[in-house]
This record gives sequence, C-alpha cells and structure tokens, in this order.
Amino acid sequence: MTHRDYKRQYIHHDHKRQYLHRETREVLESSYYLKKGVKVTGYTQYLVGGKWVSKDYVPEIRESESKRKSCLRGFFRHIKDKMSQKNKDSLAKGRDLIGENEFKDEHGCYDKLQAHYDEQVKRYGPICPITHMEFTFKRNNEQTGTGNGLLNVTNLSGDRLLNEQNYTKQNLLFTSVGWNLARRNFSLKDMSLLMRKDFFDRYMEILSERFPDQKYKFNELENGAEHPQWGR
Repeated sequence: MTHRDYKRQYIHHDHKRQYLHRETREVLESSYYLKKGVKVTGYTQYLVGGKWVSKDYVPEIRESESKRKSCLRGFFRHIKDKMSQKNKDSLAKGRDLIGENEFKDEHGCYDKLQAHYDEQVKRYGPICPITHMEFTFKRNNEQTGTGNGLLNVTNLSGDRLLNEQNYTKQNLLFTSVGWNLARRNFSLKDMSLLMRKDFFDRYMEILSERFPDQKYKFNELENGAEHPQWGR
C-alpha cells in the first residue's frame, strides 16, 4: 500500500468528507463537477471535531506527513522543490541567475542531491560546516500548510553561497536552517559585523575556496567595501 493509499483509507474510515466547487465553494452532490464537459474533482473537506476543514487540519494526516518527511529523503524532496520554486521566482522577477540548476533530476529522484550531500559529509561530517551543529531531519507535527509549523534550526537546508548564482555544485552548501535564515540578504560586510566571528570565518573560508576567482572581491572587505548578496 502506498503512502497516498494509506492516507485515503485512513481518512475514509474515520472522517466524513464533502466536496466544494473550486470556484464558487458550493457543496457538491458528488466528488466532481463538469466544467466545459470535463470532470473536475472538487475541493475536499473533512469533518473533524464538528467542523469542516482541509486535510492540513486532519491530525492523522499531520502525523503521517511528519513521519514521512522526517528523513533524509524527505528533506531532499523538500530542498529540490524549493530549488525549483526559487528558479521560478527569479524568472518572474526578471532576475537571471548565473549558471544552470545542476540538481534537476527525474520526478521523484534525488540522486544528484544525495551524491552532493555525501561528498560534503565525507569532508565535514553530518554537521553544518558553518555552525558545527549536527544535522537533524525532524518535521514538527504541526499543520502542514504553507507557512505553518515551528522551525527546527538544526534541520538540513540547501544554501546558495552567492545569491546571484544558481544551484550548482560549486555554489550549493548544505547548512543548518538556522544559519541559512540568519544570513539572509546581508552583505558580507554586514555579516562580518553581525555574525559570530568563528561562523563568519568558516563561511569566508568555504566561499574563498569555492570561488577563488572572486577572492579579490572578498578581500576588499578589509577596506570596508560592500559585496552585496542581492535578494533571494
């Protein structure tokens, strides 16, 4: 039985369902409606605690999704999806990232990310090379909708060293979520002022090693020069 079949079976037995028209939000008499002669499946709601809610509010689904995603493969899937969305957002904003996304793979396949992660672990171990926090792969059992749930700062994250560069083997570093969020869009000068010195020194060491041709730009920091990391 697949994970999807499990979810359907579990919900089918424990929660009543209703279907809404995706445009009018009217309750349908069946699970679908016709639009220009084509069957369209309605938006599914489940009866939980006397209220009709989406699947993101069904406790059993949250628990099942939490277990499924709390593994390395689940994180690779999440990171791969984030990469794809970041590329789409950049195109929509008219920003051309330098290089091509080198981690595109067949649907449901994360071999390229796995290989890149394995190479990093051989060198640094299963830790964030910046903060030295051990990587975790824990999804909180919270609502699974976008923007919901608590962040775990030690969780694995795919970080681009230079924001103007695409997701290449040269540019992608696996770090902790905490570091990835903390550095955000700060210039290197700002990071040198705000970040812990050992964190910043490790970041600069990796940055200089990965991009030796741009080392002269990084050295300009000593003279107070800006090296902006434009928005992600």
